[in-house]
Amino acid sequence: MKSVIKTSLVLFSILIFSYVTLYANSDKNPQRIVSLSPNVTEIIYGLGAWDKIVGVTMYSDFPPEADAVPKVGGWVNPNLEAIVRLKPDLVIFMTDQDSIFGDNIRKLGLNTLAVDSNKSIKDIQNSILQLGKVLQKEQEAENLSNKINSNFEEISSKTSEVPKKRVLFVVGRNPGTLEDIYVIGRDNYINELINLAGGENVVKSNRFALKIAKDAILSFDPQVIIETTYDKTENKGSTIKTWGGLKEISAVKNNEVHVVSSSELLRPSQRIIEGAYILAHILHPEVFERYHGATKAQRHKE
Repeated sequence: MKSVIKTSLVLFSILIFSYVTLYANSDKNPQRIVSLSPNVTEIIYGLGAWDKIVGVTMYSDFPPEADAVPKVGGWVNPNLEAIVRLKPDLVIFMTDQDSIFGDNIRKLGLNTLAVDSNKSIKDIQNSILQLGKVLQKEQEAENLSNKINSNFEEISSKTSEVPKKRVLFVVGRNPGTLEDIYVIGRDNYINELINLAGGENVVKSNRFALKIAKDAILSFDPQVIIETTYDKTENKGSTIKTWGGLKEISAVKNNEVHVVSSSELLRPSQRIIEGAYILAHILHPEVFERYHGATKAQRHKE
């Protein structure tokens, strides 16, 4: 049961947003914002509106400044009393969250903004632009969107001629075993990032994400396995050792099992730029080794 809950949190975290669907008093510039989704928190930071943040979810781990901000519960179970104490003039969350607790927040007399789920890089850019409008940071939002375009154009120019590598992208697994394996399908922005970085998703399903059996991986025979998870109970070495149980597949034979930070890839904000470089570096280090380091430095300047 614990592994199912952890996997659910991972899948919740990769839900993303495209446009503003609800905002009372949209003509006002909010000054005190509680963000209940790490994605929203990162975009607000990227827009230069961090001074407006007064509360975040416990899962917000970027920017580092989020550590000092009051926490108001989790993604599915925010602490309503803690939110009220912060006296926000706007509470932002996802439409998926809205269906769980949105009405309860509005009954408290608080203004809310719900942003919808999306499945593409373009939708992430649209979200940035929409939030920029709400926060009166339209030029900053335009700059972030253009930054995504320019970086992705650079990556694309370097992967257009490289051989595509078969990739299995894992977002959840029962720790210490090859059971309850959840992988990314093709109906999401991560699939786009894999293609951009010079890879091809071995999973043909058009679903956002799905559970597969260990035997299915044998038939996929991925050249590269990329695993990203929030589970802290299993370190990188243990993860690679666990995948060693599938010695027949190419990724294991060639030591191409990689464990990466989840936030750059599973948080659909402007940080997908770094996520794309991470994937490109893994798939084609002969081309992207120096670019990956430059991108990490760039992140810390923002």
